[in-house]
Amino acid sequence: MVRATADVLAIALAIAPTLAACAAAGSPVAPLAEPPPTCPLEGCDKTKIAAIQSSAAPSVCPGAGEAPCAGEPAPQCTRRALSAWTEATDERAVSCIAKTLSDACALGDPNGCLYAGRMILDGHGVQRDAERGLSLLERACDGDVAIACRVAVRWLADPEHARLVHDGPVVQHRLDLEHECLTDAPTTCFDVGSRYAAGTDGFPSDASRSAAAYARGCEAGHSLSCNNLGDAHEYGRGVPRDLEHAASLYQRACGLGEALGCANLGHLLENGEGVARDVVRARTLYADACRSGELYGCLHGEMVDSRGGLDAWQNACDRGDARACAFVGVVYEDGPDGYHRDKDRSMRAMERACKLGDRRGCAWVSGRSGG
Repeated sequence: MVRATADVLAIALAIAPTLAACAAAGSPVAPLAEPPPTCPLEGCDKTKIAAIQSSAAPSVCPGAGEAPCAGEPAPQCTRRALSAWTEATDERAVSCIAKTLSDACALGDPNGCLYAGRMILDGHGVQRDAERGLSLLERACDGDVAIACRVAVRWLADPEHARLVHDGPVVQHRLDLEHECLTDAPTTCFDVGSRYAAGTDGFPSDASRSAAAYARGCEAGHSLSCNNLGDAHEYGRGVPRDLEHAASLYQRACGLGEALGCANLGHLLENGEGVARDVVRARTLYADACRSGELYGCLHGEMVDSRGGLDAWQNACDRGDARACAFVGVVYEDGPDGYHRDKDRSMRAMERACKLGDRRGCAWVSGRSGG
């Protein structure tokens, strides 16, 4: 109870800087229903308007017809709204601040999302809306604002609150993991990235959020996060396709001891993608990965010295050659054109390799079943 209260106080203190907000002078405070579509200046006398216009920062209240945040950058809009907080003397002014923070969030400032989300959860200055308030806190959490994850988790810890949103306990667990990731738990970042990639355990399928989690893990030195981020850049999943950057990430993963990163770097070197072609070094990397037990490296090491290609290996597989089926599986895992993967065909080929007696095919199927 004390720690939950401390969260609220932390937010209140964070928004304490002073700047006059535009409030209707002397107007009575009425219960607020829906927030007004704009926060016009009517009700401010000439003296008040002059004081606002001469202040270091402009009024938080936009004029009628103005663009969201009056066209200023989102972070500056958030700062201006927070500065107006302590002198917001009635519900009209508080509503104006809530709307301005929501606008800043919509324009891309995660801190705006944090404060707007909290106000909406509490019904402070706006009509209370648990789903929307929580969604804004999630956006702030995705924007690397760790306190937003924590505020959402603790708000959802109240069973009465959790019942107000769809899948409240599931969302709480997801945001709890995201908070761990943001507070120096690189293994958790890999976990979060994998769940977003697969769309499992209450995580929506979201390649962009997956890549962002892998990036946090890689930055903290988690080797498999670096490898998976490299894979995302190699195939353009959730991030722009960038083979050179993919190669550098595989190199980092390999240097951190990740055998799969070494094998993936070898594949790019073998084909001259993102790096200068170097088959000799590729063979070395495949061999190193294979010695660590990485099947992908073992199979690629054999493939690089095997004559033929996909068509030849497919024909041999159809005739009952187990090793050729495993080769076909790897080709479809990579993407026959080096880009478009076909994981279903890859798995079918590996299953056939296993059925024909290739133990590596069996190990591949066992290791990848269920995602």
